[in-house]
Amino acid sequence: MKTVSSTYIANEEARTRKPVELYYIYRDGGEEKWYYTSGDVPVTYSGNVYVPATIERDEISFNSDLNVTEVKIKAAFLTDPVIDFIAQNPVEMLWVVISKLHRSQSPLEAAILFTGQIKGVKFHGNLGEATVVGFEWYFRQEIPRYRFSPTCNNTLYDTYCGVVKATYTHAVTLSTISSDGLTLTSATFGGQADGYFTRGYISFSGAYRTITSHTGNTITISYKIIGLTGTSSITAYAGCDLTKETCLSKFNNINNMFAHLFIPTDNPATRA
Repeated sequence: MKTVSSTYIANEEARTRKPVELYYIYRDGGEEKWYYTSGDVPVTYSGNVYVPATIERDEISFNSDLNVTEVKIKAAFLTDPVIDFIAQNPVEMLWVVISKLHRSQSPLEAAILFTGQIKGVKFHGNLGEATVVGFEWYFRQEIPRYRFSPTCNNTLYDTYCGVVKATYTHAVTLSTISSDGLTLTSATFGGQADGYFTRGYISFSGAYRTITSHTGNTITISYKIIGLTGTSSITAYAGCDLTKETCLSKFNNINNMFAHLFIPTDNPATRA
């Protein structure tokens, strides 16, 4: 059991307390990190500087029924682009760790109040409200993940699929980008047959977006990427529609296809 310092105990038992909260937000995999504090001055803790921000949360409640705990975080006028980033529904998971800290302590000891992932974001004018769900969210996921289907259960490029991602990776220099940031053009896209990149994805500066369509020199992505311009260099990855024909002719990977190719698609129980 951890030994708590007398200074920490004194601050906790004081009649008047003025703790600040620390908000550590990071992308799954740790590629991007943001540090904020509800205090009025920067706080350095564990080697990281938490910058002041207009940020607050509602009450955190806990229960013993494995219901998902939620907390809503409201923020405005953040100097870093975290709110812009999460507003665009990134495919990557964003985690939030909320801690409480007394700045008068020596040494500093932060108490973690909540850990969870951002489920969704909505806006009210300049105010962004993020709904964060607790770790018990994972316990509500459906198991098993596999299903009886004529399409493949594997995820392209994962261990079970076995397709070597580097073989289907393309360095791309864009020539144009639409005003909404969703339509990208490059001669490199035109070097492949229509649909080659559909259901694949692009990466740029640590951000990833799904490619929803590919025709000629043009692809469309699911959400815009902040900082992407019409002359940016990106990486594009081929996609897969999970069918037998694509697995065989495009990837020559039929031996690793996890599908039930001859399962009937006509359910006799639902016939009129």
